[in-house]
Amino acid sequence: MQLESVRELKAALSKTIPEKLLKPARAQSLAVPASPKAGRAGPERTMAFGIRKKANSDFVLAIRLQRREVGNTPEFEAVVKKAKNEVDVQYIGRAYKSATPWHQRRQRPLRCGCSVGHYKLTAGTLGCFVKSRKDGSVLMLSNNHVLANENDAAVGDHILQPGDYDGGRRPNDVVGQLVNFLKLKVNGSNAADCAVATINESISYKPNDLDGLGVVTGLGPSFLDSGAAVAKVGRTTGLTRGRVTAFEMDNVVVSFGLGDLRFDNQVEVEGEGADAFSAGGDSGSLIVDDSLRGIALLFAGTDQGGENGAGLTYSNPLKVVLDQMKVDLL
Repeated sequence: MQLESVRELKAALSKTIPEKLLKPARAQSLAVPASPKAGRAGPERTMAFGIRKKANSDFVLAIRLQRREVGNTPEFEAVVKKAKNEVDVQYIGRAYKSATPWHQRRQRPLRCGCSVGHYKLTAGTLGCFVKSRKDGSVLMLSNNHVLANENDAAVGDHILQPGDYDGGRRPNDVVGQLVNFLKLKVNGSNAADCAVATINESISYKPNDLDGLGVVTGLGPSFLDSGAAVAKVGRTTGLTRGRVTAFEMDNVVVSFGLGDLRFDNQVEVEGEGADAFSAGGDSGSLIVDDSLRGIALLFAGTDQGGENGAGLTYSNPLKVVLDQMKVDLL
C-alpha cells in the first residue's frame, strides 16, 4: 500500500475498532475480569495500529495485539480484510512503564543514561540535557513518571541522582528541582510522557555525551522508516542497539500506577539480535539514530513480541516532547 493509504486506514481504525471491541457483548471474549467499573481506570488493551515499511516503497498496516483473544474476533478479521491482507501482525501482551530492577552508581558530573528520579519514587533514566526556549537555562529531560511521579508532584520538588532505589537520598543527592511536566491523561489520548528539571548550580554535567556512542549531534527527522538503526543508553541495560519496527503507532495502552493509559503516534523499536532494546528502569532514555541525532524518548516496553521474542519498546517522538516542554536539545 501507499503510505497515505495506510495512514488513512490506521486513523479510521484507531477511532472505531477499540470501541467496538469493548462493547459489553465482547467483554467475555476479551477476558475482561468482572470488577467494578470505577476500579479499572483508562482504556482496555485491544489492538494498536501503526505503519511498517516493507520492500521498495510499499507500506503495510502494523497491528499489535495487546490481548491474544483479540486475534480471534470478527473485528480483527475485518481489519485484515480492510487492509487487503497487507499487514504485519504481532502479539505484544501488556506494555509496562519501565520500573527499576537494577542498581546504578552516583554520577558527577551528571551524564545521559544515569539513574535519576523524583524523591518519592524509585528511579529511571536521565535522557539528555536541553535548553529552555524561554530563558536559555539548561535542564534535564526524562519522563513524567520518572521526574514528576505520574502527575503526583509539584514544581520545585527535589530530583535525586541516583534515584531513591539506587541509594539516592536527600539532601546529599539532590541535583535539581522539577520545573515542568506534561500531565498524563487517564481519559483520552496521550502524546508523550515527559518532564524537565533544573540542575543545581553546584552540579556539573556532560552535555549530551552518550557513553559508548559519542555526542548527540542534534534533532533527527520526524519520519523514520521501519528498519532504521537506533541506539540508546539507559540506567538498566546501558548501551543497546535496535531498529525501528513501526511508527505512528496509535492506541498503545500502557500500565501506569494511574491506570491503563492510551498513547498515540508512538515509535516502536525492537532490540538487535536476541536481546531486548530496553528493560525496567530505562524509562527516559534518549533514542538516537545512526547519525546520533535524537529521535525519541523511551517510556515503556513489553516482555513479549518482536521477531526475537524479547519484547518491544515504545517511545515518544522527540520533536513532540521538545515542543511540549518548550525546550531544544542542548
